[in-house]
Amino acid sequence: TLPPALLLAGPAGVGKLRTALALGEAVNCLQPLATPELERDACGDCAACRRMARRVHADLVVIEPGDTGTIKIEQVRGVIDRAGYRPFEGRRRVVIVDEADALVPAAQNALLKTLEEPPSAWIFVLVSSLPDALLPTVQSRCPRLRFAPLSPTDVADLLMRDHGYAEADARAAAVDADGSIGRALAAVSTDLADARDSP
Repeated sequence: TLPPALLLAGPAGVGKLRTALALGEAVNCLQPLATPELERDACGDCAACRRMARRVHADLVVIEPGDTGTIKIEQVRGVIDRAGYRPFEGRRRVVIVDEADALVPAAQNALLKTLEEPPSAWIFVLVSSLPDALLPTVQSRCPRLRFAPLSPTDVADLLMRDHGYAEADARAAAVDADGSIGRALAAVSTDLADARDSP
């Protein structure tokens, strides 16, 4: 029931890319689970889930900005040229365009043709903190899922659970994170480095 393309939009560091990768796991999981929240969720343990998490699954393609900070047409063409192929080992091929606002106009136009007639077993997920920088024609082909900043409690909990930070450090970083786990991680790292350097 998923649309062939999605746009995950919201502030930096709130879990958009993580959600896109989780979507790839969920649609290709070999032992999917049914949860109270989701009809189909990834188990997180099977070979497909582990390869997706490490970004080495044959049916996961992640396009990111290069050294110039942009995503060039050649990167998009490399994916489009394979659009006629069926998934290699999974149910669906998942193409994630991280920082999609970095797509140069020519790359957006090239991608647009595929979004207009998407391959049946492919899902395109565009991730952006500046979604309005995308061409209106690209935006119109991708239903938008909006991500809001995380609460300070959520940021602190994630720092403790997923990154092993002490509660005091996590809560202090969460206060100034503006709802971004990425900003909180940077703040905690800086604070810990300062503490190590002080006599």
